[in-house]
Amino acid sequence: MSRARNLAGFGSAITNPQNPVNVRLGVTTAIEYYGDGSNLTGTPGGLGTSLLPDDLTSPLNKIYYTNANLTIGSTITVDPPASASAAYTQYTNIVLTNDADLIIADGDDFIPDILGIGTDVDTPGILADGQGKLRVDNITNKTGTKAPKFPYGLAVPVGAAVSIGVATEGKPGLVGIDTTTGIFFPTTGEVAITNSGSESLRINSVGNLGLGVDPISPGHTTLHLHESSASQAVRLQMTTNGTGATASDGFTLSIDGSSGNVNVIQRQNADMLFYTATSERLRITSGGQIQVGAGNTLLLGDSSPTNNTVYNYESAGNGAIKKYYITDNLNSGESTRFSFSGTDRTCAMITINAVGSYTASNTANNHVAAQFMCRVFTNSSGDSADSTTVTTPFAYTYSTSNYTFTNSGSFGYTIDIANPTGDDGVTFFYEVIMHMGNPLSAHTLTASSTV
Repeated sequence: MSRARNLAGFGSAITNPQNPVNVRLGVTTAIEYYGDGSNLTGTPGGLGTSLLPDDLTSPLNKIYYTNANLTIGSTITVDPPASASAAYTQYTNIVLTNDADLIIADGDDFIPDILGIGTDVDTPGILADGQGKLRVDNITNKTGTKAPKFPYGLAVPVGAAVSIGVATEGKPGLVGIDTTTGIFFPTTGEVAITNSGSESLRINSVGNLGLGVDPISPGHTTLHLHESSASQAVRLQMTTNGTGATASDGFTLSIDGSSGNVNVIQRQNADMLFYTATSERLRITSGGQIQVGAGNTLLLGDSSPTNNTVYNYESAGNGAIKKYYITDNLNSGESTRFSFSGTDRTCAMITINAVGSYTASNTANNHVAAQFMCRVFTNSSGDSADSTTVTTPFAYTYSTSNYTFTNSGSFGYTIDIANPTGDDGVTFFYEVIMHMGNPLSAHTLTASSTV
């Protein structure tokens, strides 16, 4: 009876895997085996060793670990069959002892740490912070027909690079919403942006930037803008409610404020136009003329001139004729000194038109107006005797005694125009015109002062 009960208990263990029956046998051969086999020895590595092999109901029973080191005590050869892709193990480190060798058969691959859970990294240590490694040649989505998604982004360490391979303006390498708009690299040292399959921007190998219909060759400029249609090539607009110039044929640079307050530089029919408040103020014609809009004034220099400030407001023929404007306020006995320089002794003629304020000096009906002309820097020594060449075709109050020419004996000289009245606080205005015998002599009015 006792033996029969034991056999019945054995039978119940076969039909009920959870029946805690212990059977001790030497060798067991069975068609099916129920249990996790966590206490079996001599089995292949599999997933590893259970954290809690004795309790089938605990989640720890289904969690496994593998020691980091696979110790090889004697020489072995890894030679998987020809049908295999590679040999692998979940162990991270291969440790050889007793002068053992690990031989990988010719033409075969052996992959340690196949699960990618190791913490050691290879030189130069890109993953030295303990991040895992994934070694693959190709990654696809689960269907194998599209690219995978990276919902948290894609981080590339400093010093590494993302290579997108060969691409064209029709099929850029980095794309956004559509596959024909993005970034590509036309050739060595160049980067370009394409829109709907057409290149619209390129930076060449020397750093020049090209924009427009034909940006392939940005030229020799840092920024090359090109527009083949009649629309604007450049537009800077602060708001969208401004109105600009019309009838452009190639170039408009505008800074738009509120409606009716627009500043525009525009090319129109080969002329260059300048607008403010939607009205043309200045035009440079194709023939080189400067035209000021009707009712406007071309203001040169300061709106309120400063004493002894030299305003050089005209230079013609590469300096053959130069004009200056100066104002000065003089007391009785004071003079305005004009300082000049040059580069050689080629002759120059200087005309000084002078006029003073009658309202500030009406002693004896003074009308302080005169014109002085003299020649300077002749082939002679150019001493003070040159002042005898001064002429006064018309003069009121002024006379030649109010004019003093001083030559330093080199290429510098001065002309003094004295206050011809006996009054203080008289404002004088001067126009200085220089006619050069040779523009290369570079005769120049350098300064004005009160003496």
